[in-house]
Amino acid sequence: MVFVLIYFELQISARTLDLSCNAVHDVGKLVLKTNTATFLGGNNTIFGISEEERVNCLTTKKVFEYGAEYPKQSRIACLNYGGLVIGGIIDNDTLMSRFYYYRTFPKEYRSVLEPASNNYENAISEQDFISIYQDNIDTLSQYYDFSNFGWKSLNIEVTKKSYAWSYEYTEDFVLFDIEIKNIGVDIIREVYVGIGISFAVGYYTGNNIIIDDDIGGLYNVNQLQNDCANEVGNIEILWGADNDGDPIDGEFTNTLTHFEGDLIKSATIVSGICFLDNLDERYKGQIKKSFNWWTTEYTPQSKQSYRELLFDLPSTREDYYHELSNGEIDYDQIYTSKITQYDPSWVYPDQEHSDDISDGFSDAAYLLSIGPYDLPPGATVSIPFAYVAGEDFHTNPNNIDYLPHSPQTYYKNLDFSDIAKNAMWARWIYDNPGVDTDGDGDSGRYVECNGERIWVEGDGIPDWKAAGPPPAPYFWLTQQEDAIHVRFNGSRSETEKDIFTKIVDFEGYNIYFGRDDREASLSLVASYDLVNYDKYVWHPELDEGGKYIVEDIPYSLDSLKCLYSNGCDDSLFDPTRFTAVAPLVTSDSIFYFTKHHNNALFSAISKVYPNARDPRFVPEDSLIDDDFTEEGFYKYFEYEFTIDNLLPTVEYWVNITAFDFGSPKSGLQALETSKTVGLQMAYPLSHEEVVDNGNEIFVYPNPYRIDANYRGKSFEGIGEEDRHVDRVRKINFANLPPKCEIKIFSLDGDLIRHLHHDVPASDPTYTHHTWDLITRNTQLIVSGMYYWT
Repeated sequence: MVFVLIYFELQISARTLDLSCNAVHDVGKLVLKTNTATFLGGNNTIFGISEEERVNCLTTKKVFEYGAEYPKQSRIACLNYGGLVIGGIIDNDTLMSRFYYYRTFPKEYRSVLEPASNNYENAISEQDFISIYQDNIDTLSQYYDFSNFGWKSLNIEVTKKSYAWSYEYTEDFVLFDIEIKNIGVDIIREVYVGIGISFAVGYYTGNNIIIDDDIGGLYNVNQLQNDCANEVGNIEILWGADNDGDPIDGEFTNTLTHFEGDLIKSATIVSGICFLDNLDERYKGQIKKSFNWWTTEYTPQSKQSYRELLFDLPSTREDYYHELSNGEIDYDQIYTSKITQYDPSWVYPDQEHSDDISDGFSDAAYLLSIGPYDLPPGATVSIPFAYVAGEDFHTNPNNIDYLPHSPQTYYKNLDFSDIAKNAMWARWIYDNPGVDTDGDGDSGRYVECNGERIWVEGDGIPDWKAAGPPPAPYFWLTQQEDAIHVRFNGSRSETEKDIFTKIVDFEGYNIYFGRDDREASLSLVASYDLVNYDKYVWHPELDEGGKYIVEDIPYSLDSLKCLYSNGCDDSLFDPTRFTAVAPLVTSDSIFYFTKHHNNALFSAISKVYPNARDPRFVPEDSLIDDDFTEEGFYKYFEYEFTIDNLLPTVEYWVNITAFDFGSPKSGLQALETSKTVGLQMAYPLSHEEVVDNGNEIFVYPNPYRIDANYRGKSFEGIGEEDRHVDRVRKINFANLPPKCEIKIFSLDGDLIRHLHHDVPASDPTYTHHTWDLITRNTQLIVSGMYYWT
């Protein structure tokens, strides 16, 4: 389905990104395009973007064809496109802003991961994208004749800010803050704001078009089950999913499988949008919500708000405004065939198409809207929402058999628990529970849980804050013979305070490495974990017979010695000798201890400067140059580790994460920085050793044998299993200087390919260059002999 969307112009105030690239949220598990102020997602075909132009603004890598991918690197699409639909009344004229798909993507970027940036202090998340639109610009007239729809300007400015994090509890959603400002001279009455969505769910090979077999509806999350069955307020999710999850031979599979000549896998996910404000509580019934959907053949209409001649998709500004403002909550798509001609609430559907619509075999579009708002000149209204995804939505590979005739049974086999949990976290980051943001004494709503007060809603004032792990350390890779040396510095990791607890919650580091940059390919090779302990305190009033609870942050061994042993110097004190069945009993409490996390100070990770002073105990004006590294970091926090026994002709990916000790009171487990953000790649072959040993530039594999199954042996095509074998072939040039040119010729002297190698010597990959066996005429080479210079 086609939604009409707003064009925008840029107002620059932060780091500006290239106009030809795609702004993509990709730090989490949900990968989502967010290009213009009024648009999210977007199939590249809509914008006519060529293969070469389809790159990520931040990484310059090619981006996924469809609007969103979930989970990351799965190649499973969950969104085609979506965007804002805005209508209002000026004088007595019902107006809609001018809408159209137009490929112009100016945007600005900021991140909490970039402390050296000028905009670091203003950053909200790990990926902030900001764009601005004004609807009184005539730029689009050369591309489209808006008089067909009778669009007129509302004279509004839209600012879209979108936020994403990589943490385990935040990786499944992207948050949006939409601000709509009246920049005209007239009051705009009864403004309604909608978010239109067109889903596309399924595995995308790179060549196929995902079949229109999706379903959708509105799911109400009013309670999540945990130890206390906490109420979480009223969250309504406009959701969409594949109609059957794409089972293969009667089973769901996450593994690529050959089926009817194609490589495919199941798509059991669900995604959608939800408003973050608790509208009922905030506006006391003054704001109403509408949920409408339509296909090219049909749109549900209640008999109470029936509109003449609106039988399918809206086509006029009056139709769109009606859909925005009618107050309808349409039934979910799968119930279409169950609406009878005697239904007291709904208009009888077109019977020629009702079964196909119920089955999902009809291209549907969805609209979730709120209003009305009155906007005097200069006034602004904020519309916060989230795009949320969840896994394991489909549970029964044969569930489609219940449609169209048994939608209730079909619905019972759907699992909304994951997307509901993620929507709850999205709202809690928008408005932190238990935080009195404006200082008026109201910290939000809470419930009693086992004698404790558990906050389930914020105070209604946006916070836009997510508890995160300590910052990841800075690290550097050095190539060695058959090894990669890792050096890292945790000056920020070990000293930065948590934004909520205001304490340093650093716990340790993990070092990962693998053969490609996918998280599933990374293995833990070393860990550095502080030695500390959790204290479990007995509460006889909890549950039926009492319960042990962790109340405090972990204790260091030294602190436990001072508190509970014969003295602070007691070397024989072992906290773990106290257990749940043999606890430590004092005059006022009963408790025992367990190791927090691994308590592993791996000897393989060592300090580079073991005698360096700890700057936390040195007055700032007493620090000297010898306390700092050449890069300007504290020597005390400098570590090193060597990954050895590696193949010199194979590329390896390395990352170092930092993790905290969690928050027992808030129920947060230990948080770790992303395993994939900040990955670095290197070859275990030192260029200095190459020069010293007089090693020459060489090519491998040589000869390249088409029957050697390099892909099957993981020498090429890692992470590209969906691509044809001829698209992942490669020949490697090794022992190269930082800058050179490589020319490949046929035996007749014809130039086959000219490669330009220009990599800084500081880059651990600069000694290598690969050739994809494609000629300068973009054709695969033929079998034969070639020479290079």
